Amino acid sequence: MKILGLSFGKKNANCDILTKEALYGAREAYPDAEIKFINTQRLNIGRCIGCGACSTALEKGKDNNCIIKDDFQMLENEVRAADAIILAAPVYVLQPVGQFKDFVDRFSCRHDVSAINWVLDKRRSGEMPGDPDEFPQERLKRRTVSYISVGGASTKNWVSMGTAGLHLFGISAMMQVVANYNAYSMGTIGNPYLDEELIDQMHEIGKRTAEAFEMDPKDVEFYAPQGTGTCPVCHQDLLTVNGTTTVECPICGIEGKIAINGDKLEVTFSEEQQARARGTFKGLREHTIEIQGFGAICGPKIMANKEMLDEKMDRIKNFEKYIEA
Repeated sequence: MKILGLSFGKKNANCDILTKEALYGAREAYPDAEIKFINTQRLNIGRCIGCGACSTALEKGKDNNCIIKDDFQMLENEVRAADAIILAAPVYVLQPVGQFKDFVDRFSCRHDVSAINWVLDKRRSGEMPGDPDEFPQERLKRRTVSYISVGGASTKNWVSMGTAGLHLFGISAMMQVVANYNAYSMGTIGNPYLDEELIDQMHEIGKRTAEAFEMDPKDVEFYAPQGTGTCPVCHQDLLTVNGTTTVECPICGIEGKIAINGDKLEVTFSEEQQARARGTFKGLREHTIEIQGFGAICGPKIMANKEMLDEKMDRIKNFEKYIEA
């Protein structure tokens, strides 16, 4: 078993401490596991530039490699090799630090299980070029993951999108989430080692994340020392409301029905909705079909208005000239 710890925080600070303690827990469960820890802070990971080279290459029968050359490739390779992952990131402004999102934007498009299988199926049918058996299958393998959000604020709503944001990492690759932990109020705790219960919970997270990899996914029980959350899939408490009794989990994209029982709010998510959450193949395939349909919708519109659009786009491409005219 290969277990990977990723910290997007400062070297030897809270994220490193909590991730490494979780890895110690994994070591207790699996003495022979290969364990690796990486602190990403000094890595050069540029943002996705939306060039589309990865998806275009995949559709042309090639591998969907990212054309930007920096430290992303090394980190991606480590994630691809891992079976179980512990990931921690600090919260500076409500959500995980920006480097984490830069990595996720470039990682997700290359590891979208539905989109990749969509193309591989077309290769098998002869609709697209390429040998489906040459695609590196380790990108599609099962992985388990646990998330640790670290924030200084003792006011919990100042880290309200911490663990929720971390879930973006594993959605496209369909990683099974074993735990997410909101380590807020670190500004008053001072150091994780001053909270023995916190350290014990990190050990348990590491142990369970490793154990879950060898379990049947249906038998994996979400580890919830801080509560199970409102959404039964991602276990977050965030909801999108639109003025009706139908609400939505903004992480999973599934609808639920809201009810008020005294001073208690209850949300029910049907089995059907849970089965189409973003981290499931069904949920990802909905998105794949949506994306694949854009060309048939937009292509005719653009061609029918080409002359007008060329004129308008000249105003954009030569903005400095037109703005001073």
